Amino acid sequence: MHLAQSNILIADDHRMFNDAIAGLLRPLAKAVWQAFEGGALLHAVQQYSPNLLLLDINMPGINGIEAARIVRQHSPDLKILLITMYNHTHFVKEAESLQLNGYLLKDSPSEVLFEGIDAALAGRSFFDPKLQKSALTEQDAFTKGFSLTRREKEVIQGLVAGQSAEQIAAHLCISYETVKSHRKNIYLKLGINTIVDLMHLSRQQGWGE
Repeated sequence: MHLAQSNILIADDHRMFNDAIAGLLRPLAKAVWQAFEGGALLHAVQQYSPNLLLLDINMPGINGIEAARIVRQHSPDLKILLITMYNHTHFVKEAESLQLNGYLLKDSPSEVLFEGIDAALAGRSFFDPKLQKSALTEQDAFTKGFSLTRREKEVIQGLVAGQSAEQIAAHLCISYETVKSHRKNIYLKLGINTIVDLMHLSRQQGWGE
């Protein structure tokens, strides 16, 4: 399928970015729709049946990873490209495990966006070339520096992605109370008190870039 024949849904809560991508694609695609949070995204997929979904990871309501998982169950033929600021191995592996069509970084040029779209519409996968330059290993500096356990790191990844404690518990197959315990230990080890502190520290350590 060519871009001119495609119906595209853009899901991103940053309205200026969402509008910019929509403005870029609208003259070239058959139709372009926009959603700004997870619930609206799921409704729009059902209402419009797009061919391609451009999906941010960090959104209010239902985050992009969970939304992609739900969409994949009900619309298996929909092409999905993640477009995010998170250059992190964990999220790339999530995209691969869900058999998404690609993973693009927001600071890449528009040529990369079009290359990813062309690949997805042709049924191929495309991962941003920048991912190869800064992929993190499982034992990264963040984990070593704060003596975090593997499970604590997984909880942090969920929190940074915008997941609730309930969503993290379901994803990791552990109890809600266990997640709360891990979160308490994480805050204690990192010397922080709020999720805002965690987001700030994770970006400093390279999790949000």
